[in-house]
Amino acid sequence: MEIFFEISEEELPIFLAEVDEHLQVLDNSLIRLEQESADTELVQTVFRSAHTIKGMAGMIGHQRMTNLTHALETALDGVRKNEIQVSAQLTEACLTAVDSLRVLRDEVKDSQTSDVDIEEAMASLNALTQSSAPSPVPPPAEIQPAVRPVHIQAKIDTKSMASAARAFQLMMALQDMGEIITMQPTQEQIEASSVVGEFTAVVNTDQPEAEIGAALSKISGVDEVLINGTAISKGASVKPIQKTSVPEDVAFVERRSHSPYGRRSADMTIRMNVERLDNLVNLVGELITDRNQLRRIHSRLKRMNSNYDRILETLTHLARITDELQAEVMRIRMLPISSVFGKFPRMAHDMAQKVGKQIDLQIRGEKTEMDRSMLEEINDPLIHLVRNAVDHGIESAEERLAAGKPLRGQVTLTARHEQGRIILTVEDDGGGIDAERLRQKAVEKGLITAEEAASLSEEKTFDLMFLSGLSTARKVTDLSGRGVGLDIVHNNIQRINGSIQVESQRGVGTRFQIILPLTLAIVPALLVKARDDIFAVPLVMIIETFRLEAQAVQHVYQKPVTMLRESVLSLVSLAEVFNLPQAQESGGRMYVVVVQSGRQRIGLIVDELVGEEDVVVKPLGTLVGDLPGISSAAILSEGELALIVDVFGLFKLAGI
Repeated sequence: MEIFFEISEEELPIFLAEVDEHLQVLDNSLIRLEQESADTELVQTVFRSAHTIKGMAGMIGHQRMTNLTHALETALDGVRKNEIQVSAQLTEACLTAVDSLRVLRDEVKDSQTSDVDIEEAMASLNALTQSSAPSPVPPPAEIQPAVRPVHIQAKIDTKSMASAARAFQLMMALQDMGEIITMQPTQEQIEASSVVGEFTAVVNTDQPEAEIGAALSKISGVDEVLINGTAISKGASVKPIQKTSVPEDVAFVERRSHSPYGRRSADMTIRMNVERLDNLVNLVGELITDRNQLRRIHSRLKRMNSNYDRILETLTHLARITDELQAEVMRIRMLPISSVFGKFPRMAHDMAQKVGKQIDLQIRGEKTEMDRSMLEEINDPLIHLVRNAVDHGIESAEERLAAGKPLRGQVTLTARHEQGRIILTVEDDGGGIDAERLRQKAVEKGLITAEEAASLSEEKTFDLMFLSGLSTARKVTDLSGRGVGLDIVHNNIQRINGSIQVESQRGVGTRFQIILPLTLAIVPALLVKARDDIFAVPLVMIIETFRLEAQAVQHVYQKPVTMLRESVLSLVSLAEVFNLPQAQESGGRMYVVVVQSGRQRIGLIVDELVGEEDVVVKPLGTLVGDLPGISSAAILSEGELALIVDVFGLFKLAGI
C-alpha cells in the first residue's frame, strides 16, 4: 500500500543517508557494547543514535518508526542510567529492532508500506525495561556537579536543506544534557516549519559548558553557537562522528568553512549526486587528453629548432593546473573504506551465531580512502572472504581448546596504502588450509592430473582454491561450501586490475591479501607498441622493463624464456597473443615489460616503449564486447585509440 511522509524530494536523500549512518553506528556499537559494557562513551553513542533516528522519524510523520525507536531509546537509557545490565539478550533485542528500522527506512524510500511487525521487537525491548530494577550509583554529594541554567544561542544556515531538522537536532542534544526550560522556536513550531534561522534556549544542566559546546558543534548546518554569550569555536574539542554508510547515489565531499569571527571551523560535508561527480571526472579526463596532445605538439615543434618558449610556458602552467584539478577531483571521489568495513562486525556476529562459534572481528585502517567505484567492486569479494573465515577458517570451540588456542576466534580486516596501491587483507587465526587435501580434491574433480599435483609447491597449491567448482568443505552450510565463491572473488578482483594472494599455515591461520589500484577512472600506464598498434599496460602491474637481445631468448618445452637475475622468466609476445599482422623487421630489437599476477611473473615482448601517460579509461561498449586480454580503451593525445591490457586475461591467453 502506498504511504506518504512529510518530506521533500530534496530532503529525501539526506534523510536516508543520515538514517543509514545512525543504523550503522547502532549495529557496530551494540556488538562492541556486549564486550565493552563499561564504556560510558559507547553507551552514550548508542543512545544518541537511537535518539536522533527517533527525532528524524517524528519530523516526517513516520509513526511506526518513531514508536520503535522510542522503545529502543528507553532500553538504552536504562543502560545509560545503570538500570539495565548489558547482556546477550539486550544485544539481540536491540539488533532485532535495528533490522526492523531498516525495513521502516525503506518505506520512506519506496513510499510503500512493508509487512514488518514491530510489536514483537517492541515487546522484547519493553520486557527488558519493565523487569529492570533501578540501581543508579550517584557520585558523593560533595562532588555532585551543580545544576544551573545555561543560555544557548545558535544560528542555522537557512540555505542548507532541512534547517528545521538542524533545530530539532539542537533540541535533542540539549535534552541529553538536562531539562529545557524555554526554547524558541518551540518544538511545535520547529515541526511545522521548513526554515529555521535562529535557535535560543535555556536549559537546566550539570554539564560543563565545554561538553555542551562539543555536543552542539557536531551538528552540521549550524554556523554559530553561543553559550552564555560566549562564542564556541565550531569543532573545538570535538571528536567527529565517523561516516560509515553511504547510499549508492550519494557521495560525500569535504569543504572548509570559517565562522564570522575568522576562526577555522570543523570539516563539513555536503552530499552531491554521483552522476555529477562522474561528469566532472569525465571533463577532467578530456582536459588531460588535451594536455597530453599539447605536450606532443610542443615536442615536435622543439625538434624543428623553433622558438616556442611562450608555448612551453603556457603548457607548463596548464599541466600544473590540470594536475592539481585531477588530484582534487580524485580526492572528491575518495571515501574511507569504513563505508564497506562498517557492515562486517554485525555480519560476522550473525554468522558466528549461526554456526555456533565465538568470533571477534577486528578492523584496522578503516580510514584508508579508496575511489568510490572501487568500494562498490570489493564489497562482494570481501563478503565471501569473511564468510569463509567464519565458516571454514575458524575451528569449533572444542577444536580450539584442544589445540591450546583461545576459545574466541579472531578475524581481522585490514586496509592500507602502499606504493600507490591499496592493500586489503582478511586474516583468521584458524586451522589453516590443508594443502594436501586441496591437491586431492583438484585431482578428483579432474582439474589437474596426479603428476601435476605432485609437482605443485604449497604456494601454487593455494591458487587452486580459485578454480571454479573446487571446494574442500566437509559440510555444506547456508554460508559457504557449495563449490562457488572464491572463483567469483578471483574474477571480480581481476576485473578491476587487482590481484589476490593466499598465505596459510596449518594450525596457525590463513591470510588473503588483495592488491588494488587506487582508482579505475584515470590509470597511470606505460604505452607500448606491438607491430603498428599501441597498448597501455597499467603501471601498478609492472615490475620492470628492459631491452632484450634475440640471442638471450631460450626455449623450455618449446616456450620462450630468458634469464633475469638468475631466475627463469617466461616470455610472451604481445603481437602473437593478439594475432597482430606481421610488420616490417625491427632489426632484432625487442623490449620486455615484466608484469606480475599474484606470485607469477611474465615478460611481455613488445617492439617499442612509447612512454608513461595517465590514460582516461573508456569502456569498450556493447558493439565491441569483451575482448580476451583487454580490459578497456583510452583515447591518446594524438587521437589514437590505445587498448588497455588486462594482465590477468593475458596470463590465461598465454596458457600460464
